[in-house]
Amino acid sequence: MLTIEIELLGGRYSATAHSDRSRAEWPPHLARFFSALVAALHDHDPVDDSERKALLWLENQGAPQMDVDLTVDDSAGRRDVRSVFVPVNDITLGDDPDHESGLRAAQAKLQDLETRPQGSGNALTKAREAVEKARERLRSPQNADLDRAIALLPHRRTRQERTFPVVIPARKSFAFLWPDAELSEHSAALDRLCDRVTRLGHSSSLVRCAVVTREIIPTLIPRSGGEYVLRTVGPGQLDRLEAEYKRHQAVEPRVLPSRPQRYGEPIERSLELPSSIFSDDWLVFERIGGDRPLGSRGGDLAVALRRAIIETNGIEDLPESLAGRERNGGPAHEPHLAFVPLPWVGQDHADGSIQGLAIIAPRSMPADDQERLMQLLARWEAERGDPRDDYALDLGTPTEFGRAIKLRLRRVEAPTKKTLSSARWCRPSRRFITVTPIALDRHPGNLRSNSGGSAYRAAREAESSIADACERIGLPRPAEVSISLAPLIPGAENVDRFAPWPRQKDRVRRARVHAYIAFAEKVRGPVLIGAGRHFGLGLCLPVSSGPPEQSAEK
Repeated sequence: MLTIEIELLGGRYSATAHSDRSRAEWPPHLARFFSALVAALHDHDPVDDSERKALLWLENQGAPQMDVDLTVDDSAGRRDVRSVFVPVNDITLGDDPDHESGLRAAQAKLQDLETRPQGSGNALTKAREAVEKARERLRSPQNADLDRAIALLPHRRTRQERTFPVVIPARKSFAFLWPDAELSEHSAALDRLCDRVTRLGHSSSLVRCAVVTREIIPTLIPRSGGEYVLRTVGPGQLDRLEAEYKRHQAVEPRVLPSRPQRYGEPIERSLELPSSIFSDDWLVFERIGGDRPLGSRGGDLAVALRRAIIETNGIEDLPESLAGRERNGGPAHEPHLAFVPLPWVGQDHADGSIQGLAIIAPRSMPADDQERLMQLLARWEAERGDPRDDYALDLGTPTEFGRAIKLRLRRVEAPTKKTLSSARWCRPSRRFITVTPIALDRHPGNLRSNSGGSAYRAAREAESSIADACERIGLPRPAEVSISLAPLIPGAENVDRFAPWPRQKDRVRRARVHAYIAFAEKVRGPVLIGAGRHFGLGLCLPVSSGPPEQSAEK
């Protein structure tokens, strides 16, 4: 077994998340730590062969387990991010002649001519003049030279906007664990490399690293459907890092090579948390072209996606979990598929645009039904997908929903956009905020007029209806519910922007509200509640502690 422990000497971890420059990376990624080990490897010149072999061995050990503090988002663990304008180190001021180098070059040429046979008199004269001119430039710098020198002073450099997101975990150490690794001959080499790693992430994030032998119990393990997607390494990582360094030389822009890996809490621990009836293993379609609709048009897209995959293949012979209704046409009594648009929300500049859609199955869906769903999806991709563009799919909304929307979609296994990652929506939390309004299961009364206290009574009834809806999807009854007709999170839209639900004009329309929901203990998402939950209404985002307006996941 191999265990490497990293202690945060300053009690803080400063490393920017690769997918969101406004947030700090947490949990720490193995790919970043491995890169720090490679930097330590090249601290010595020439490179120690035994240390290089140790890293080649390590990159082949697979994704490790982790012991890491997972309470950061529910404590004072994230420092507020503010933009800072700092002097640029590698400034460029046009042509920047190096006069000392020019003098050395002139002297070298003169010395070469002086060693040649007679007959180079004219050339010698010119070479001596060139040396003298170079010396004169050093003795008497020109105004342009002085301008360049002054511009190098910190208070005269141009400023560039930077952010320094920081995590301050309650526990100041974390560890990577490889339970099946046989350390053997590489132990001493890894010890030396860990000793030379002094920082992880930003230069202010000082660490102590060591190979330890004591037993450590992991809090995160590689697991399909896990809440976190972390960057790990695989065979060839060392070669890729060395090749990348030759290209960028720590100056040009670069991207850290990595392999995405889902992580989740150990099954026995994860199963202890209450969870909704919906699965956290999603089928995700990323928007790669076409219109840029807002979340309020998400219901139209959800209906269109369901028609494309389910209805065009006929629903008469489909099981209830796929069709969403009984074979006799009655409403389904068992959990069934949800088609959920995913809008960009929760950041200061989020515009609420739909970044993609997800098909979310119930956790209880039988394996045969899951296989049938994949067959329907494969048929859609084969018949409608564009083979010239990785089988990209065109999705258009039905014309009866108003202005038609056209999207170009592609199914993605490991989304790079945070909005499309199920980990963002399924993270265990005590607090949730609606991204799309909840269509209440029963009418609460008049929410807009407080004549005789009617709005107050209607609000209490709406809150009770939402609490019932949480229990209906398998969650405990919330400890607190508060409603609003206005959005509670950046990027979300006002209730009035959404089309009435249900869409059929001959059916009773549901009252819709935004809500802040708090449970007495952590629960696992996704949290989709209310009458329109199978078409993206009532989608909730896990948030950190604090007032709803300030606690949105960024």
